[in-house]
Amino acid sequence: MFTLDKDASGVTIVVQAAIYLRISQDRTGLRAGVQRQEADCLALAARLGVEDAPVFVDNDISAFDGRDRPGYQALINAVRRGVTHIVVWHVDRLYRRPRELEDLLDLVEQYPVRIEAVRGGGFDLNTTEGRLMARQLVAIAAYESGHKSDRVKRANRRLAQQGRWHGPARYGYGPGGVLIPEQAAVIRQMADRFLAGESLRSIAMWLNHSKIPPLGTKNGTSGLWYPYTVRSVLASARISGQRAYSPDTHTDPAGGREILGPGEWDPIITPGETARIREILADPGRRRTQPARPSLLGGIARCGKCGAGLTIAGHSRTTGRTLRLRYTCQRDPSRPQRGGLSIDATHLEDYVTGRVLHRLAHPRASSDTASPSALLAQVTMINERIHQLDQDRRARLIATSEYRAGLGAAEEALAETSRQLVATGGAIALHAAPIGDPVALQSWWQALDTTDRRAVITTLISTLRISPGKPGRSFDPSRIRITYRR
Repeated sequence: MFTLDKDASGVTIVVQAAIYLRISQDRTGLRAGVQRQEADCLALAARLGVEDAPVFVDNDISAFDGRDRPGYQALINAVRRGVTHIVVWHVDRLYRRPRELEDLLDLVEQYPVRIEAVRGGGFDLNTTEGRLMARQLVAIAAYESGHKSDRVKRANRRLAQQGRWHGPARYGYGPGGVLIPEQAAVIRQMADRFLAGESLRSIAMWLNHSKIPPLGTKNGTSGLWYPYTVRSVLASARISGQRAYSPDTHTDPAGGREILGPGEWDPIITPGETARIREILADPGRRRTQPARPSLLGGIARCGKCGAGLTIAGHSRTTGRTLRLRYTCQRDPSRPQRGGLSIDATHLEDYVTGRVLHRLAHPRASSDTASPSALLAQVTMINERIHQLDQDRRARLIATSEYRAGLGAAEEALAETSRQLVATGGAIALHAAPIGDPVALQSWWQALDTTDRRAVITTLISTLRISPGKPGRSFDPSRIRITYRR
């Protein structure tokens, strides 16, 4: 770290050197740029007679945009502890803004420092000539950085206006904006929950409870979702197939970045849903408390007369009895055909739940191998295969090695089929559904919350229509028309 040298007057001094490395952008994360700088700087330090100099690094950090540079701050602390020489590849690696240089010059007044550069030579910041050279170089560097920044911003805005994908993979999309179906299903359900009134914290808790990992584990997330990560995904214009651009913003504002127009990739939700999500997020007075839970079939069940979605409402209270809920077609003065239809909520929910669980317990084959029906049947066949393997092993009809090989292949096929099933309709809960087992399905259904149940229903059922009933009659199942997805 240090060696002995003599100053101009012949007095022996102790030279303590440190190496500083920085590269503004590391797209690969392999640190190849700083490694090349380090080799050259170590060679220069050796020529100066210094060995084992400490190395301070800022990888993938610009010195122009004002972000913190941990390596640089550690270097400054080392100067305060006695470092007399700073070895860099070029002085613009050390600073690119005049303000940073002036701060360094203030420090030099108390702690003399000489800069040694692989490219451009060395100069002494303690002399008038050295300070002049440093100020001239930093002025040129600041001009070059600003000019480059302007060019990059113009180019990026042009690409944004053209709807081009920008940056690495994001949750829901692979590189270049390729849709990832299973992640898209998660986003679809996140949006549904938020628009139904759930809080960001509640959605994060649901994601973590469901063991759904975020895209990565950077920034200390440890594979967990947090309210701010949920907000970042939901507020993004990207998930509705739109291109946003905000070059001077490092963090997303509450209402999301400025939307310039449509993108070239497939949307997961509609632009209208993004607008509603952003409006809610940007409202400073929005409720922070947990709202009322959504109904099981609100908006799913539809009026058999006009096609409008039914909403749940309380029926007139009868003496000595509790309030009964009904799904109703709300009257609309501008649409005379609406209104006048209703059905008991408890009976309808019980009936539809029974049909859904029966469908899961006894899935039907389909000619479309990618349909929910076909995938459900395939899951049942795989589960039967696993059950048969267990029986054969207990009866000693197959060897342990055969059992393990067969079980591994079956479990791999089950995981892939479950993934495809989730991707078809966004019902994440189906990934853990005991399909084909009527008893286990009852317990599984009871453990789901209302939003998960709604997602399962819409995955299996394409339409649920309620026909008008006759006055005074009790619950009539024949009024209910269910069309399943094939």
